[in-house]
Amino acid sequence: MSKQYFATSLTPEAHPADIFSVETTPEYAITSSGNSALKLWNAVSNDHELVLTIKTTHKLGIHHVCANKESGLVAAVGFDGEISVWSLQDGSCRGVISDPKTAHWAARFSADGAFLAATSLNGEINVWNTTGGEFEKCGELETKGSSGLAIDYSSDGRFIASGHENGGLYIFSTETARMLHSLPGHIKAVRAVAFSPLSKLLAAGGDSNVITVYDVTSGEQVFNLSGHSRWIMSLDWNFTGEYLLSGSFDKSLKVWSIEQTECVATQTEADSAVWAVKWTKTTGTARPQGFVSVGIDKTIRWYREATGG
Repeated sequence: MSKQYFATSLTPEAHPADIFSVETTPEYAITSSGNSALKLWNAVSNDHELVLTIKTTHKLGIHHVCANKESGLVAAVGFDGEISVWSLQDGSCRGVISDPKTAHWAARFSADGAFLAATSLNGEINVWNTTGGEFEKCGELETKGSSGLAIDYSSDGRFIASGHENGGLYIFSTETARMLHSLPGHIKAVRAVAFSPLSKLLAAGGDSNVITVYDVTSGEQVFNLSGHSRWIMSLDWNFTGEYLLSGSFDKSLKVWSIEQTECVATQTEADSAVWAVKWTKTTGTARPQGFVSVGIDKTIRWYREATGG
């Protein structure tokens, strides 16, 4: 059964350069680009007006952003290899994380906001405690040396997954800091990984143009989702775990039914590659769930599910 979504709003020229990343909270959509600013947009209003601009120290631009409502923090990863952490409330800087041995790439907060994990170009995954305000390093996960391009924390806090340039795809236990699974199925770069809301499944995609879904406990490959014709850059589950959203370099967004294991909606409004997609967080409201996309054309596109009412 297909689903229908429509674009409710466009924010053209939202940044002066490619918009590489988008993150959503119940209040905001947070975007980052090839310039040094983070921008917070109203995710609730119909106009999605700009609420706050955070001028960071990343002079070369920001390629990844992640946020956590519980901690009230947003983390930006720049092309300079550093991670800067900022307050969602007032935009003040809470700290900068750097490593003279390597550059960081993708980052993700744990669901409770107590930890921040990031991949690096030397393959290591580092974890910091965020609760004391000092961002003390508290863990280091060893992979097989290839640059880490994607990372995610499971919602129950038990697992971290990482995707790598050489096709490596790993699941780690946060309790033991040991690798649980080295997952098969990818021989090209893995650019996106995402745990399902109940932490039972892991989706991964990248340069193979195919989304692979795995059982987290066993590490077994459950099914593939095929339909994109170029690199898959971004993945995100909706809050029920029924649907998976993907964005691709083929200029399209797709919504996939996990039960049907097939694409149920395709959006092709973008006239250039899509860098990132994210569901809006509208749980507990009467508003149908939608999503946000960003990409090379510097435009933020807001979508909502069409209903029969």
